[in-house]
Amino acid sequence: MDNGFLPKLKAFIGRHKYWIVFALFLMVILVASDNSLVKRVVQKREIRALQEQLRESAEQKRQNELMLNDLNDSMVIDRIARERYNMHREDEEIFLER
Repeated sequence: MDNGFLPKLKAFIGRHKYWIVFALFLMVILVASDNSLVKRVVQKREIRALQEQLRESAEQKRQNELMLNDLNDSMVIDRIARERYNMHREDEEIFLER
């Protein structure tokens, strides 16, 4: 019963041994290794996302620094307190529109 399959398998491997090794090598490179191409693509996507977050954080930091510089002026603090928090001075009355 082994007369048919095993010799054919050995002959197939003998004829195509270089292609088999090449295919195994490609599988290792593409999928199985720590530095596989699949992992590299995923890591590049993560890097792009992190760079975008970094740009957004830098923009937010810039805006916060501008706001902080504005807060050093007491008139700006007064305006923000009145507009955002509906605060008023003791001698004033507030009328809210909804």
